[in-house]
Amino acid sequence: MPTSSLPLQTPVTLITGWLGAGKTTLLNRILTENHGQKYAVLINEFGELGIDDRLIVQRDQDLIELSNGCICCTVRGDMIDKLLSLRKRRFPLFKRRRFDRILIETTGIAEPAPLLRTFLVEEDVATYYSVDKIITVADARNLQRALEHQSASEQLALADTLILNHTSNLNQNQIDVASEAVQAINPDATLLVSEVPTIDLRNVLAASNVTFATTQSATHSHEHSITTISISSDNALDELKVQLWLDTCVQQLGEDLIRYKGFLNIAGIEYRCLLQGVYDLYKVSADGEWPAQPRNEIVFIGHNLEQEFFDRGFAAALAP
Repeated sequence: MPTSSLPLQTPVTLITGWLGAGKTTLLNRILTENHGQKYAVLINEFGELGIDDRLIVQRDQDLIELSNGCICCTVRGDMIDKLLSLRKRRFPLFKRRRFDRILIETTGIAEPAPLLRTFLVEEDVATYYSVDKIITVADARNLQRALEHQSASEQLALADTLILNHTSNLNQNQIDVASEAVQAINPDATLLVSEVPTIDLRNVLAASNVTFATTQSATHSHEHSITTISISSDNALDELKVQLWLDTCVQQLGEDLIRYKGFLNIAGIEYRCLLQGVYDLYKVSADGEWPAQPRNEIVFIGHNLEQEFFDRGFAAALAP
């Protein structure tokens, strides 16, 4: 199971959320405020954002440059083509335009998993880009109505950061109920309870620093059959056995296994390894030095997953 380290990769943040949750408002703030970062933001249409012309430095067909250093692109066709086109504009290949990160709104894609898959299966995209954060905006007022749809639950389950929006007209009990509902779906995500127009963008845009598990093993399930299973252990794993274990998970679970991620402690490898997987595709890459004692922390998200299945596989993957 080879690992790779690609320091020239541009980090990508996906922004998702059910209809009316507040994604457009969040993107508008990112594009127009002086937050000190330069982003390339990919969306479907500029018109919805209503960007003030005074903030626009230059227009170039489907790309506009803004005074805060961000650029904004329309995606009328293939997302892959747009990402590769943006690569040509990134320093040092295109010195006039430099950006630090890419944000993609998943409008038109019901859940982020298919888009995540693009960053694993498309070699050219995977070479230059790496998804390191998923932000999901949830509408506290209409949360239960949204959760009637399977895709809305998956959006919440796959997030690293959850924003509970539209809380200003709710009482504290209603806010607590909504908070508990989203945390029941995704207990590992960072939860920000705030109106998007006033939220602190530093908390939203901060690099992901997710820890994947807090107990030896834990299972969280909720409506619509989505299950989150966490495994945590100090014991080192065998490199080949880990690959066989993950391959078995993919083959036996099929599309029931939506997303899996975590840190791996591989015997004989001094650095931390990062696992990122979507459906039947996964990769393990170098993730720098361990901040503390090496420890395996893995999360599996999918439909009707069973803790015992993963515990057996993990035990079989331990180094001798």
